[in-house]
Amino acid sequence: MITKCTIIIPTFNRPNYLRRLLSYYNGFEENYNIIVADSSSDESKLVNKKNMSTFLNLDIQYIDKYPSKIEPSHKAKDALNYVNTRYTVFCADDDFITPNGINQSVTFLEKNPDFSCAHGHYISFYFKTNIIGGEKRYYQPIYPYKSISFVSVKKRLVFHFSSQYPTFYAVHRTDLLKIIFKDAVGFTDDVRFGELLPTMLDLIYGKMKKLDVLYCAREKIYGFARQTRKSYNDFIKNGTYDRKYNKFKNCLVEHLIKNSHTTSDEAKELIDKGMTEFLSKYYPKSFKHFIVGKMNKYFNPINLSEPVDRNIRMLYRKIFTSKDNFNKSKEMNNFKKKIENPNSKYFNDFEKISNHISLYAKKEQ
Repeated sequence: MITKCTIIIPTFNRPNYLRRLLSYYNGFEENYNIIVADSSSDESKLVNKKNMSTFLNLDIQYIDKYPSKIEPSHKAKDALNYVNTRYTVFCADDDFITPNGINQSVTFLEKNPDFSCAHGHYISFYFKTNIIGGEKRYYQPIYPYKSISFVSVKKRLVFHFSSQYPTFYAVHRTDLLKIIFKDAVGFTDDVRFGELLPTMLDLIYGKMKKLDVLYCAREKIYGFARQTRKSYNDFIKNGTYDRKYNKFKNCLVEHLIKNSHTTSDEAKELIDKGMTEFLSKYYPKSFKHFIVGKMNKYFNPINLSEPVDRNIRMLYRKIFTSKDNFNKSKEMNNFKKKIENPNSKYFNDFEKISNHISLYAKKEQ
C-alpha cells in the first residue's frame, strides 16, 4: 500500500531534521515515493542536496525552487503538482509518520470512499537537559480526538469546530488535497486560517477516521513556529480579523452548499456559530484559562525533571480544567503506558522511532 502514497516533506532551514527523517525511511525495505519541498536558504539547500544523495533506498523528488518567505499553503499546493500516486501524506521535517500508519490509512481509504482522510494515534517527544548536562527524551500522547463519522456534512463540521484537531498530516486522496489547497491559497493569507481552512474542508468532503495504530511522532520544540506566529487575537487587535475571517467563511459557505442541502444563510449562520465556539475554546478570556496560560508560559522554558513537571501540570489540570478534559488527559496517560509496553501492538513502531532519534543530535541548524 505504501507505493500508492507519496510522502511530501516541507522543509525550511533544518538540514539535520530532514536528514534524520530521510534516514528513518531509508531504514525500511520499501522504496518510498518522497517529495522534499525546500524553501530553505541557499546554504541549507546545498547541505540538503548533499545529504539526499546518500539515501539510495529512497525515490526522492527534490524541489528547491521555493523562496524562503513562501506561505506554507502555497508550497503545499505547488508540491502536489508533482504527485503521481492516488494518495498523499504531508510529513513535517521534525516528525515521523510510521509506514505502518500510512499503510493502514491507505487500506482503510481504499475500502471507504466516504472518508476524506485517515490517520491514527499521535505522540510528541521532547528533550530535557539534566543538572549534569545529560539529555533525556520524553514521550507524551497528543491530540485526543476520535473519528468523525456523521453522515450529515453539517454535523461533521459543527463537531469539528468544537473539538478541532489537525488533519493536515493525515493520509488523503491526492485529488481532494489539490481541491483543498487551491482554495487555501485563494482564500487565506496567513498561517492560522491557512491551517484551519484545509482541516474544515476535509470534514465537508468526507468523514475522518482515527485508526488504532501509532501513526505519528512529533518533536515538541519550544519557541519555534507556532509559539511565534500571530494568533487570532492578534488579528482582532490589529484590525485584520474581519477581512481574513470573511474570506475563510465565504470559502466554507461555497463548499458547504455544494456538498449539502444548505442555503447560503444557513451555511453562514452555522460557520459563525462554529467559529465562535472554536475561539471561545482555544482562545478563552476567563480568569481560569488566563492562569493556566500563564503557568504554561513559565513552565515550558525551564528544565524541571520529568516527574516534577508532570505532577505539577497534573495538579493544575485537576484544579482548572473540566472533568471531560481531565478524563482525556487520563486516557492519554494510559496510552503512554501502552506504547512503552513491549507486548503492545504499538511498541515496534515506537521502538523504531525511539532508537532512531537517539542517533541524531537535537539541535537545529
